[in-house]
Amino acid sequence: MKKMTRKQKIRWSIIGGIIALVLVIGIIVFQQMKPSKTSENKFQTVTLKKTDPLTFNGIVQATHTQDYYLDQTLGKISTINVEDGQEVAEGTTLLSYTNPEYETQAEEQSSNLDKLNLAVTNAQEMLAIAQDKQAKVQQQLNTAINNYNNTNENTEEGAAKKEQYKQEKDQYETALDSAKDAVVQARQGLESANVELNSANQSVDTVRNKVSSVVTSTTKGIAYVDQKGKNDATVPVVKVVSNEVTVEATASEYDYPQVKQDASVTIKPVTTNQEIAGTITHVNQLPDQASQTTGNATTTTAASSISNYSFSVKPTETLHYGYNVQVVLPLDELRIPKKAIRTTGDTEYVFVYRKGKVHEATIKTENQGSYVILKEGLKEGDKIISNPDKTLHDGQELAVD
Repeated sequence: MKKMTRKQKIRWSIIGGIIALVLVIGIIVFQQMKPSKTSENKFQTVTLKKTDPLTFNGIVQATHTQDYYLDQTLGKISTINVEDGQEVAEGTTLLSYTNPEYETQAEEQSSNLDKLNLAVTNAQEMLAIAQDKQAKVQQQLNTAINNYNNTNENTEEGAAKKEQYKQEKDQYETALDSAKDAVVQARQGLESANVELNSANQSVDTVRNKVSSVVTSTTKGIAYVDQKGKNDATVPVVKVVSNEVTVEATASEYDYPQVKQDASVTIKPVTTNQEIAGTITHVNQLPDQASQTTGNATTTTAASSISNYSFSVKPTETLHYGYNVQVVLPLDELRIPKKAIRTTGDTEYVFVYRKGKVHEATIKTENQGSYVILKEGLKEGDKIISNPDKTLHDGQELAVD
């Protein structure tokens, strides 16, 4: 093999360089002529699925709690009638009071009662005397009338007798009127004495009822006793806690529209792996005290208040007072990205992607402000174009990411 001359080497080097340049230009041209993958794959899809459940923080509380404090208007607590931890029924006596002030008043009024009873007795005697006197005068009058009517005045002696009987009759009639007035006055005196006695008796009964009084439980449950409360009106002497419990949870104004009474939830104590079914029994229509959140921007600081709403959940199983739990609320809804929805007049539609093609599907939605809920037209698992534009049309073949 002949050794290449210097001139031949230069010639082949030039030829190699030309070939390499042609290959580079060819690659560039090929890349420019190749269909743009980015252009073809500019549309993305999203698969419809049910919204993740909402989770709220809650705490287990007694359904009813009633505190019983020292009531100084009733006097002093003489007896705590229940023991700590005792189960009580509605109407059970919890506390007994004694009031020394009313004891003194009752004694004073009892002495007054003796005087009023004596006054009634005297009035009864005065009435009896007046009535007896009236009866005697009536009898004397009747005798005088009979004598007057039966006397013959045709004789001188008879006329004198008749005049005598007439005077007696007139005298007894006057006496009878006076006796009747005395009876009326005696009866009024007796009635007045009885009114005063009855009023005093009622007053004494009222005072005596205040001397000793009791406080009963308005609910059933477990009684918890604190002896300190006997002398400290700021500490409950007895606290009655119901056996039934409820979970008190809180939802922010963003989640509040989803919290409905009678909705089924799952309760998860944070310290165990339990999952307990529950039902929302009450949703507060008024917000709790607003909590303030602060967000820091690059140049300014913005503050906003978020309203929170409390709601109650009844568990199907017993939970211990004070446990912290999570309340999980499943959401039976499909949410659609706002950008995926196209409109023509009042009609809303989306592009459903199936087997390499897109198809228009008319839908009905409900706008919840920050998101849109599907009401009709699609089902879970459908795949829709999340970023359609005006170039899309029904039946178009499409390659998507």
